[in-house]
Amino acid sequence: MFFCRLISVVMLALALAVPSLADELGLPEARELALKHNPLIKAAQAEERAARAGIDLARSNFLPRLDLSQSYIRTNSPPQVFSFKLSQRDFHQSDFALDRLNRPSPITNLRTELVLTQPIFNRGREITGYRLAKIRQAMAREALRQTRQKVLLQVEEAFLNWLLAIDAHQVMASAVETAEANLKTVKARYQAGTALKSDLLQAEVHLAGLKKEELAAQNRIQVALSALNVAMGLPPGRLWQPRRPQIHINPQGLTLKQWTETALKQRPEAVFFTLLVEAARLRVKQAKMEFLPAINLQGIYEYNSAGIGDPSGDAWMVIARADLNLFKGLGDVSALRKARAELLKTEARQRNINQQIRHQVREAYLNLETAHSQVGVTQKAVSQAEEGLRIVEKRYRQGLTIITELLDAQTALKRARLEHLQALYTWRLAWTRLRYTAGTLIDEIKVSPKEETPK
Repeated sequence: MFFCRLISVVMLALALAVPSLADELGLPEARELALKHNPLIKAAQAEERAARAGIDLARSNFLPRLDLSQSYIRTNSPPQVFSFKLSQRDFHQSDFALDRLNRPSPITNLRTELVLTQPIFNRGREITGYRLAKIRQAMAREALRQTRQKVLLQVEEAFLNWLLAIDAHQVMASAVETAEANLKTVKARYQAGTALKSDLLQAEVHLAGLKKEELAAQNRIQVALSALNVAMGLPPGRLWQPRRPQIHINPQGLTLKQWTETALKQRPEAVFFTLLVEAARLRVKQAKMEFLPAINLQGIYEYNSAGIGDPSGDAWMVIARADLNLFKGLGDVSALRKARAELLKTEARQRNINQQIRHQVREAYLNLETAHSQVGVTQKAVSQAEEGLRIVEKRYRQGLTIITELLDAQTALKRARLEHLQALYTWRLAWTRLRYTAGTLIDEIKVSPKEETPK
């Protein structure tokens, strides 16, 4: 068990320390990889292409339709025989004999028909169908933007969690070094007879606990890297060398009102529901036009023959047709009521999503302000903990305090450093989430962070 754990620790150390074993990865590269490889983005892109094809499909309804049909008929039905003889230009005076009219001989008819249909106005279905297809394509485009935004948010969170795990491990490694140095001090005092054996045992137990935490911190690095790879759409076991981003944020930017206005204009969900309302209004208009007539033109050319070399004849027709719905069991009235109700529902959902967006922007904005304040507080706590440990170490070497106070001071410093790290990365994540809630994570707004390496 110990041997396996040792191997995993060594492999992780090599992956972090030897640049030749892994490619370097920064946040910009992680974003690009995610946009290329994440399967959710690929699925949304396919959906957008399908919606784009739907526009061409709707446009085809304006164009004429040309159909060719071929049929073979063998019959002795009196009216059919009479009709086919006329169509084949093969009707004779003798065919008017009553016996031949009532009991005709079987006849064969090969019919070729070419039909050209030109829609003129079908209760507005062509134009509304085309406009709805364009709206669906725009909605699919916004859904793709939203998917990209979500993926980029996941990538930034995963990338920063990976860096946080690395830094947290360094804090734990530093805590182990401090504990080992203090253990030497305790041993020296114990050997000199100025410390109890219980002091030595407590220091050893404390060191063992820190080493256990360090191993857990090493494991969190691998787990965080695996999560980052998955967010980028890559195999979980891919190794990388981190290139640290400039993650300090200038909190002086847009006001809460400006962030909210930006979100209501640019957030994919807001644009999506605007399009959804527009589509619902079009469906109401389409339901109203169901009361109007339908007008179409049709041209038909047909060729009839009894067979190759046999009598044959051709003919053509031009048809103009108008259909007016007089009564449809009130189904069209019900369809109009339904479309109007759907419009009211969609408008209510739009108001709800806009309220949700306002709340999310406010929450993200306030979280950024809080995170900014916490960075300064935790930085001061680290300085105080470092000074406190220095004083306690000096007092313990002089025999002026007990081992418990020394161990407590070490624990306080470790906790303060970890909390400061967490505050720094929470600050950066809060900035990312604010841009996400404003819908600007991809197409950044004009106010961008003033970048500076954190201490």
